[in-house]
Amino acid sequence: MKQFQYHQPETIEDVCLLLSKYEKEVNILAGGTDLIVQMTKGFLTPKHVINIKKVGSLDFIREDAQGFTLGALTTMADIAAHPDLQQKLPIIASSAKSIGSAQIRNLATLGGNLCNASPSADMSPSLLVLEATVTVAGLQGSRTLPLVDFFVGPGTVDLASGELLVEVSIPFPAESTKMVYFKLGPRKAMDCAVVSVAVAISLHELTGECKKARIALGAVAPTPVRLKEAEKLIESKVVKEISRTQIAEAVRQGITPITDVRGSKEYRHETAAALTIRAINALINPS
Repeated sequence: MKQFQYHQPETIEDVCLLLSKYEKEVNILAGGTDLIVQMTKGFLTPKHVINIKKVGSLDFIREDAQGFTLGALTTMADIAAHPDLQQKLPIIASSAKSIGSAQIRNLATLGGNLCNASPSADMSPSLLVLEATVTVAGLQGSRTLPLVDFFVGPGTVDLASGELLVEVSIPFPAESTKMVYFKLGPRKAMDCAVVSVAVAISLHELTGECKKARIALGAVAPTPVRLKEAEKLIESKVVKEISRTQIAEAVRQGITPITDVRGSKEYRHETAAALTIRAINALINPS
């Protein structure tokens, strides 16, 4: 690991000042579960490292009438164990629980998971189907944008020079909404997803008509993706009218997977379709 200058600010403003000053020569240290590995292997060689762990205002889980807001420094362990998240937004708690080992979850942060911008990041699909927004702070103030617009490409997010992700807001879905997150990996635990899918569906209690559907996948495109065409095939239909064949084809058409060490693009195409159908069936035809 090459030498670097270490900074440990205690306010968001000071972090933004450092980010603006050093720009491309700097990396943020939150949980460090990705950064330290990449620095140790020589993949990243920043001249400056900013440890934001002492910025206490970034570590929180807050609930109000609209939903939950999570600070960027909130750990996966805290998200997975939070009783109100488990009850009201179970897909968020289960996604956090699927990440790594207990030791990793105790360190890994929500902000790090999102800003790392891995196409296979576990939190992204679930946050996308719940239409989460992110707030970033900079020297000129803060701005809020939909999470779907935050992802620019592999390893790249919409953060300008001097900006820092500070929080993620998750609105409550309709009361009738059911949600599920499925992840397929080489192992049942402690591995990156080959394909992951999150689905949230709201059904009319009396008619069984789908009022709203959201589908998002990970590890099948340069960024996590919402599958809007597949969603249209579910919305405004009663359960018996939903065509699994058409949805599966819409999934195949809506993704652009690659071949890597975890799986071929052909395998991901078919697995993504099958996993999406499995998730939909789990919500509309529970056994």
